[in-house]
Amino acid sequence: MKTKSKKLKALAFPSALSALLGITEPAIFGVNLRYVRPFIMGLIGGAIGGFIASILQLAGSGMSITVIPGILLYLGNGQLLPYILVNVVAVAAGFLLTYFFGFSDKQLEEL
Repeated sequence: MKTKSKKLKALAFPSALSALLGITEPAIFGVNLRYVRPFIMGLIGGAIGGFIASILQLAGSGMSITVIPGILLYLGNGQLLPYILVNVVAVAAGFLLTYFFGFSDKQLEEL
């Protein structure tokens, strides 16, 4: 959202959508590892989400992919709303940290 590069936007938006469906490889290898700081900010966002999940004692009913399809693992055990909260907080934290500290168009010029 922050970059003016049309090429990077064309890569970042579809990879972000696939990450919400649990397939993170396009986001990791296509965008985050290329610029390093967005990857670190995403890790911090995930750590914040994991910390909150630990506090709320989230426990899925099985193993699967996360975010939107992962909702199915929390339907029967009464933890759906905490799961959604943890995901919203983790994604928002990663997004905000990356937006403010993890990326600038100067990085595109350096590559």
